[in-house]
Amino acid sequence: MADLAYAAIMAVWGSSFAVLRGLMGNSSASPLALVSVRMAMAIALLTGFLVATPKGRAHLRALRGSVLRDGVLCGGLLGVGFLLQIEGLQRTTASRSGFLTGLLVVMTPLLEFVLFRRRPPWPVLAGVALAFGGMTLLSAPWADASTATLPGDWLTVGCAIVFAGHIIALGRLAPRHPVPPMLLLQLATVCALAAIFGPLVEAQHFASDQPRLWLALLYLALFATLVAFGVQTWAQKTLPPVRIALISSLEPVFAALWAALLIGERMTARELLGGALIVLGVAVGEAGAAWARARA
Repeated sequence: MADLAYAAIMAVWGSSFAVLRGLMGNSSASPLALVSVRMAMAIALLTGFLVATPKGRAHLRALRGSVLRDGVLCGGLLGVGFLLQIEGLQRTTASRSGFLTGLLVVMTPLLEFVLFRRRPPWPVLAGVALAFGGMTLLSAPWADASTATLPGDWLTVGCAIVFAGHIIALGRLAPRHPVPPMLLLQLATVCALAAIFGPLVEAQHFASDQPRLWLALLYLALFATLVAFGVQTWAQKTLPPVRIALISSLEPVFAALWAALLIGERMTARELLGGALIVLGVAVGEAGAAWARARA
């Protein structure tokens, strides 16, 4: 169940690349201003929900000690990943950004092995290898056309490494705490980082008189932030980080599909083949994990 729920979130997150690219292309708002407003809206929605129920108010009173420390740590990693991703998205295409972000499928098992000497099962490694091959084929760093997007691509690779660290940290810390306080602290930390660093790295503007901007932000705040990160925090109570990373490799596939549908970006045959390899890698990893569980 957690696998399916998290896979559905990949479709939502995939759409956010095209939505953000469209907003930035229309100069509706500067990137980090978008992040801070998006997070603030999600925080307001979540806080209102928690205040309205006795259990929610108990969660708010529990925002201290280890919950506070762990939530801010995970939120810090998430925030730095967002900063790198949003800055990279200004310098590359939505579909390339989505696929390069998906490199976290490779970075997660590597970081887990380096930090904790934890080796994933071989079917999962096979799936990771297929997904990595697909991402390499799709992004084609050897192609001449990739030169123009190279700065954005490198920023996005950095974001993939940080997001992999977030997945590992959340996988170890989420089982210790309830979902709502961990979610609220992560969103608040991301919002604070975007608000602090935004004026330092960009000329901020926000076209608050555009209804289209507010509709897009409501979608991003509710579905791509509040629901999506809530499902991730819940799913990581049971799914190991490498499984989360493997399912996350579906995000760039959805990103490319949404980019074609919403903003007219088109993929070449090579890029489509790369996307197909990623989907195959997820299928192999998930089937192998299911087989290992059944055998156990």
